[in-house]
Amino acid sequence: MPLNQFDATSSLLGYIYQIRYGLLLSLKKMREVDDPDDYFVSIETIDDIAFEKNGTPEELLQTKYHSTPGNISNKSPDIWKTIRVWIEAYKNNQLDFNKANLFLVTTENVVTETLADFLSNTRNRDIEKAKELMCSIVEDNPSNKNKKAFLLFNSLSDTEQRNLCEVIYVIDRSETLVEIEKHLKNNLRGYAPSTQLKPFLNRLEGKWFSMAVSALEAKDGRINLGQIVNVIDDLREQFLPINLPDDYSSAEVDVASLVQQDHNFINQMKLLGAGERLIKIAALDFFRASEQRSRWAGDGLLNPGELVDYFKKLEEEWEFHIGIAETEIAIENEISKKKLGMEVFKKCQNEGAIPIRPYFSESYVARGSYHHLAENLVIGWHPDFEQLLASNSKSEVA
Repeated sequence: MPLNQFDATSSLLGYIYQIRYGLLLSLKKMREVDDPDDYFVSIETIDDIAFEKNGTPEELLQTKYHSTPGNISNKSPDIWKTIRVWIEAYKNNQLDFNKANLFLVTTENVVTETLADFLSNTRNRDIEKAKELMCSIVEDNPSNKNKKAFLLFNSLSDTEQRNLCEVIYVIDRSETLVEIEKHLKNNLRGYAPSTQLKPFLNRLEGKWFSMAVSALEAKDGRINLGQIVNVIDDLREQFLPINLPDDYSSAEVDVASLVQQDHNFINQMKLLGAGERLIKIAALDFFRASEQRSRWAGDGLLNPGELVDYFKKLEEEWEFHIGIAETEIAIENEISKKKLGMEVFKKCQNEGAIPIRPYFSESYVARGSYHHLAENLVIGWHPDFEQLLASNSKSEVA
């Protein structure tokens, strides 16, 4: 069956590879430079990936991702399209051959005694042979599909051609999309426990892709390496044994739809006469806390029995506050019952919102977890919640 002529899978994989490889190179670069704040990595500006110091490009990289293995020929578009990009940047005064190194990174293979071999970073590297072969290819193929690249190369002086060849490095058999993950993890060792490198990387990549998209939208394409250092430092704090990562403090949900459902935690608040605004906040906290607990559990970030112990602490905290409220508020009628319930609710949602770990400061998990217990009728606000909502009793869920 012929391939769909509109299939963009290859291009999409190429872009994903480019951005993911950019993160890998940035992690390596951060360890090499004296001050990451002086360096920028850019995506899709003067090249696929570029590193600049104080505005001057020092390394330009073209990434060529091929899902099917192959060899780089002397007339390969991968080489000549890349050379065309670099010469155009040079002629537009965006690039100085004497100040920057140029890398063609490809998943294909370099064959010995070819142009890519003479420009490789191996012992077969030979600038004179590379220049000679390039001139020969250009001269013998005037109407080739690489014609624009050939014309640009011919427009360079002998010295400029030699200078260009001297700074080009072809790196073949580069990491595949899957293999990059392994290298990324290796570069992150020490930032998180080895068993948690995968969830650490997932969060870092999420932030990195967001930064890359923002940079592209701003038409600048540049990301300061210092920013990446700050993101990693922040994540490292979140992965300490006394903390947990916060993934849902800004998450949104269709609160109106959630409120319309027959949830016990919402019905419990209605028993108190809670207004629409307060109920919507409760629904949002319930959703965020539920999603966060599930992600922690799925990523293996929680200790055995930690969630059960946490729910137990919240239940005991509720017992404490309801005990105090019962001594202070005389239950005489429905109004006093609602008053007592709202007092307990306020206490649990404020000073009673104890964190799951000491350094986890986001209150939505505690507040939403109280609603989780209220959803399952383990706790309640109105003194008669069990009798009033008994028919809606549900089994305990995480």
